[in-house]
Amino acid sequence: MSNILWSKALVPGPEINEQPYTCEYYGEQIHIPRSKALPIEERKAPLPDRKVYRSMSRSGVLLSLACLEGTAAIQPFLDISPFSVGIYCAIENGPVDLESTRKMLDVSREDFAEQYRKVRNPKMFLMQVTNLAPAQMGIFLGIMGPLNVYNSSTYGSIHALRQAEADLNAGRVTAALVCSAFSFENPLVLERIRRQNLHERILCEGAAALLLTADEKHSEWQDINFDETESYYGISHQIITQL
Repeated sequence: MSNILWSKALVPGPEINEQPYTCEYYGEQIHIPRSKALPIEERKAPLPDRKVYRSMSRSGVLLSLACLEGTAAIQPFLDISPFSVGIYCAIENGPVDLESTRKMLDVSREDFAEQYRKVRNPKMFLMQVTNLAPAQMGIFLGIMGPLNVYNSSTYGSIHALRQAEADLNAGRVTAALVCSAFSFENPLVLERIRRQNLHERILCEGAAALLLTADEKHSEWQDINFDETESYYGISHQIITQL
C-alpha cells in the first residue's frame, strides 16, 4: 500500500443538521430526503487569486481548499522538481447554468442568438470543463507534473487511487496528490445518485486529498467495503472514506 504522507478531508461536521434537498429549477421532481452541505461560500473561500471565482465551479473551490492545506507537505517535492508531483483527481463535469437555461425556454428560434448572448455569460462554460478545477488547483500549488482526471461517478476515486499507485511504483512520479470534490451543483447528478447509490444514507458535500509516495506493496483499493457508511459523498466517496 502506498505511504500516506499527508491527508485532508472537508466534510460536514456533526453540528450540521441534515436537510431535504430540492432544486428551485426542478421543484419536487428532484428530492433528496437527507442531505448535508458544507457551510462554505465560494466567493468568501480563501483562495490565492480572487479572479478565479468567475470561472470555477463550487466543486473546484472545494477541491482547491482541501489541497491547499497540504502546501507544506508538497513543497519539498516541488523544490526538487515541480514535475515530480502528479495530480490524480476524481471530479464530475461542472454544472450547466440552469438560471440562463430557464430564461431561454420560451425564446423563439429567430430571437435565440440575441437572447443567448444577453443571458449566458461565456465564462459559465469554463465551470463545466472537467479538468479546469484540478488544473487551477495545480497552478495554485505550483505542480507541473502529470494531470489525470477521472469523472466516473461510481469509480472515479478508485481509478485515481489505482493510477496514482501504478505511477508511483513505476517511478513516473515521486509523489502523487490524489484528490476529489463533490458538491450539490448539478441536480441531475444528485437524482442519479439517489436512484443508484444513496439508499438510506445521507448525501453530503465533501472534498479530500491524499499525498502518496511509493512502497513495494500493491493495494487493492476496490476490495475495501465502501458501502457500510452513514453518509455518501458522491464521486469523492472512496477517497473520503479512506480518511
